[in-house]
Amino acid sequence: MLKASFVIPSYNSAAFLAHAIESAQKQTYENIEIVVVDDGSTDSTPKLMEFLTQKDTRINHIRLPKNMGRSAARNIGNKAASGDFILVLDADDVSYADRARLTAEKITKGADFVFGSYDEIDAIGSMFNKNYADVFNLDRAIKEKVNRIGHSTCAYTKKLALHHPYLEGEPAKLGLDDWCFQLECAISGAKFEHIAAPITAYRNMQSGISKTRDEAAVLAFKTAYLESMKVAC
Repeated sequence: MLKASFVIPSYNSAAFLAHAIESAQKQTYENIEIVVVDDGSTDSTPKLMEFLTQKDTRINHIRLPKNMGRSAARNIGNKAASGDFILVLDADDVSYADRARLTAEKITKGADFVFGSYDEIDAIGSMFNKNYADVFNLDRAIKEKVNRIGHSTCAYTKKLALHHPYLEGEPAKLGLDDWCFQLECAISGAKFEHIAAPITAYRNMQSGISKTRDEAAVLAFKTAYLESMKVAC
């Protein structure tokens, strides 16, 4: 049985973090670990993690001495993960119970990168929208500059994670590190598979990067990035 690693970067997310961890703990797939990267939080996260790690030996808590940003936290967590494949799980999101099992089935059959449908929830956990996954089309993604992949549903092999670390700096500040990571994996020839059923709940709040970022800067970065990838190819 393949081992699954949930990697959870967290910065001052104590209000939601326990729910995210609990959703990983309650998977129907047995062979899992939970890697929590505390990105220099100043809230009650350290105390929460001390309590949770004492109760569950599957949890690996990594505390960074200062805030390094979500891309750096993801990369550190991915390197520390001991699983055959890594499941993305942000501190304010929730994984449904069958997520790891359904993902493992795809990985076992040769997929390198797996994503799925997801529900959108608000701050108190009420669902208000559904997003359905479909076959990933790289040509369309490049043309539209949109991948149509909910990163909170993504999973990928450990090998793929090590070959394509998340970009830090500007792409992370613009909330495009996920977008870049997905494209790099696809352009490298990774086999993408999707799961039709909803496998996560994504907490969509007005304070998120996608709601507050400069859209002109986003478009400019995407255009420049795609041009650079053409050169690299």
